[in-house]
Parts: sequence; structure tokens; C-alpha cells
Amino acid sequence: WIIRESGAYLPNVDEEVVGTISAHVLTPSTALHIRATQTFVDVFEKQRKAGDEWLVTIDDSETHLPDVNEQVVGVVKITTLTNRQFCYILDPCGKDNKPQLGRRELRVGEASFFLQPGERLEAGIQNVNVLGEDEALLLRARMNYKDGEEERKAGDKWMVYGPADYIPPIEVEVIERRRCIPLDENEGIYVRDNTTGKVHSIIGQTYMLKPHEELWEKHLPQTIEDLLSKAATRDRKDSSVGRQRDKHRVVTYRVPHNAAVQIYDFKERKSRVIYGPELVLLAPDEQFTLMELSGDVPKKPAQTRALA
Repeated sequence: WIIRESGAYLPNVDEEVVGTISAHVLTPSTALHIRATQTFVDVFEKQRKAGDEWLVTIDDSETHLPDVNEQVVGVVKITTLTNRQFCYILDPCGKDNKPQLGRRELRVGEASFFLQPGERLEAGIQNVNVLGEDEALLLRARMNYKDGEEERKAGDKWMVYGPADYIPPIEVEVIERRRCIPLDENEGIYVRDNTTGKVHSIIGQTYMLKPHEELWEKHLPQTIEDLLSKAATRDRKDSSVGRQRDKHRVVTYRVPHNAAVQIYDFKERKSRVIYGPELVLLAPDEQFTLMELSGDVPKKPAQTRALA
């Protein structure tokens, strides 16, 4: 047992002093995490069962002397949210102060609270999603729920467009943040429709991907990649070598004067010839026809490779 009275104490002949315990001083920003080693009634006259865990805060007492049946697990610091922050609590405690395993809870600032024993922060403290005019969030429903007047089913995808502030509820998962892609009249991107699987190109406009769309990468043989890189370096008239091509962008090639390029469409099974000077924009199903010329003495095949 513990002697809590102030003043001097003389042990009886049948008593042994085990040790002296110092009180833990509590502040508004700290709390004491306590675990019961066996069933007992604590100094606050609450029934505690063996294994129970709870917090002692400054609202309960300014100082706390751990009982013989109490084990101090550690000191818990207060969690503070500003009016531009939010967080998700995993396994939040219910009205009986028992963790509700498997549940999630959204808490929005301004707020200050202590994480109860068993509670955890998911991904820490997060900032409110601030969207500009050219931004949007791609969202997916984790479960069935009602979004205003609209019913969302688990797995549904939709987008929230800016300008806006957005805090996703516990039923919603943020997949990614998207921006409008500005394109010049000679620039384009490849876009794939996930519902139909079709790939098309968008050229010469500012485009925002739809919820069921994604950027598609067009892969070319390494030989053609090298020839395109050399041509781009020559057109820029600089020494940039080895710059990687953005595979989402529409492949472009400037056909020189007095030259021709053959392009084959694998979907239509047709070929077309473009005469320079001209700018070639490849469709998703088109490829350059690589020309291999013989050369050297004695003559050897594929000594010169060219697109035009």
C-alpha cells in the first residue's frame, strides 16, 4: 500500500519500506498513460480491471501518485489541429472508453485532444486540400454513402473541381491530385479510357482528365527513340543529349525539306507518306517506318538507319 499523508511516518516493526514514489506533475499539454496490473478501485473511486488502460489529465489532478496496482506506460502529449488541418483516428474510443476496433473517425480543427490508449493517427496530421482553378481531386468511395443528394456506391470514382477547400470524409479515398494540361496547337497527349480501353490523342487545347481516364504511355523501339532524340537535338540547335522523351506526350517529328517519312497505322492496316517540310504527329496506333540502307565497302546491310 501507499502512505499519501503529508508529514513524518514511522514504520511499524511489521512493516518494510519498499521505496519512495515521486508524484508526476501534469500540465495542460501532457497526460499520464496508466495501465492496471490487477483489479482495484483507484483514487478517483473508479473500478479498474486488470489490463485496463486510461489517461490521467490535469482535469483529474495536478499531480498523480501511481498506485501499487498501477503501471505508468508513458507520457502522452496533446495533439493540436489548426483550422486548416484534419486527421483520421483509427480504433477511436467509444462512450465506454473502450477502443472500437476497425473503425475510423474524422476530426477537424480547430481542436486539441489527447489520443486515448488504443487510438492511432492515420497518416498523421494532414492539411486541408486547397484546389486552384486548374486543379481537381480524383476520389473513390470506400463504402456506400450519401454525398449530399447523390448516392455513392463502393468503388465509384468522381472528381471535385477547384477553386475549393476539400476535406475527405471517412467514406472517401483521395487517389490523386490532377491539374489541367495546357497544350499548344502542335502539342498533344495520349489519353486512355478505362471503361472502353480505347486510346485517343488530345491536341491543341487545355485538357483535364475525366474520372475514368488516365494518361497512356506510347513506347517506341529503342532505335527510333535514338533517331528522334538526335532530330530533336538538331532542331533545338543546342547540346542537350540524352533528354528522356515524355511518353505521355504525342510523338512529334519535323520532316526536313526534300524528304519523306512513311507512317504505318497498325489498327487501320494502312500506311501514309508525309513530305517535308512538315510536322508529324503520331496517332496512338501509328509507328514510324524505319529505313535501313546498305553501305560501306564491301557493301554491308543496315549501315545507315533513318526515318526520313
